[in-house]
Amino acid sequence: MVPPAMGRGDLIYGVAVPSAGTVWAVGTDGKVWKSADAAASWQLQRTPVQENLQDIAAWSSECAVAVGNGGVVIRTCDSGASWQEVKLPRSRIANKLIRVRSVGDAQAWTVGEAGAVFLSNDLGATWSRKLPEEDNAWNDISIVGSQLTLVGEFGRIRQSTDGGTVWRDIASPVKTSLMAITFRDASQGVAVGLDGVMLATVDGGATWRVIPPATREHLFDVVWDGKRWVAVGDRGAVIHISGAGPDLHAAQAGDSDRAWHTRIAFEPHRYYLAGSNFRVLSN
Repeated sequence: MVPPAMGRGDLIYGVAVPSAGTVWAVGTDGKVWKSADAAASWQLQRTPVQENLQDIAAWSSECAVAVGNGGVVIRTCDSGASWQEVKLPRSRIANKLIRVRSVGDAQAWTVGEAGAVFLSNDLGATWSRKLPEEDNAWNDISIVGSQLTLVGEFGRIRQSTDGGTVWRDIASPVKTSLMAITFRDASQGVAVGLDGVMLATVDGGATWRVIPPATREHLFDVVWDGKRWVAVGDRGAVIHISGAGPDLHAAQAGDSDRAWHTRIAFEPHRYYLAGSNFRVLSN
């Protein structure tokens, strides 16, 4: 009997859905999986690395980039038939890359430990550092046009409105580490973090307020699905954040399997959850 491509012991940290039915996932030991049928079946792809991969972003069903422990970056533009490792400048402090976001036809941003913020404009082939090293991890980045917003350890928020040339620190109402951020448009955004922390902005990230919590579990990711924000995290936490402007409210979703999930991706009618297992939820 041929073992399944995604085994029971595999941990899946990142997921990307570049087109309907096409799903990429990454996880432990440098593993990359791809599905062409909305995660009904998987193909394990060969990569040149064995470090844990923390996240993946894709421009299309052909081109994608994944990042992970030790500053590892790998990329493909042949649907994953081959993956090439890309070298980034190394830090003397730490090098784990936590998140990668693809933008437009060729741009990507990745963030991580030691203040890592890197930009690629050529489908992940080359990268340039956009902020100096520091003793702080950035856990996620949101890109809306030339507006970039970083969230990280100890509730830190930093923003650029000119595509990453000039940055300024934004006052945060919490000291809890923020793990993920997403905007529905240039004005309204939500950030989530440890201990169930959720923040909202209605002025493009200039100011933030706390959303009354719906859980005390750690939240690791949040996505806007066109109608509401959906956050996922530890112990099966799935949180729906609804409303508009300053009137957001959060509620725990009923469907939970108690597994932890680090990422959520959305396409019409489906959510894909990566973590201690891989789940597909109907919208």
